[in-house]
Amino acid sequence: MILEILLVDDDPVVQYLHKTLLSKFNFPEQKFFSNGEFALDYILENNNQNLLFLILLDINMPVMNGWEFLEELKKHSIKSLVKVVILTSSIDNSDKDKAKSYHQVFEFMEKPLHETFICNLKSDTDLAIFIEKAII
Repeated sequence: MILEILLVDDDPVVQYLHKTLLSKFNFPEQKFFSNGEFALDYILENNNQNLLFLILLDINMPVMNGWEFLEELKKHSIKSLVKVVILTSSIDNSDKDKAKSYHQVFEFMEKPLHETFICNLKSDTDLAIFIEKAII
């Protein structure tokens, strides 16, 4: 299986910051999407290509926000090949609670990514299958 990292955020500055940090830690190249609809279309178009998706997902976006993306994702069998980190500016506890209701979401954190989280991501046993082959 091949790891694909999808950065789903409508803010190009945030996308740049996350790309820079992930590159610093030798993560594979990421794909960028400005809303959940584009990301979902990409996943569904590529779901037969032996891919694993690690998605860094913003909540507040135009067209299809992060919650709508997660709801649509639940409708497709591909959801078992997806792990989601919600990266948001929201500090609302109801958003954190809501995130826990989605099986694919394994982390909820405030923007931006930080080095400590990236190091933890690389060593997380639940994500070993995602990270192991991608970072050599």
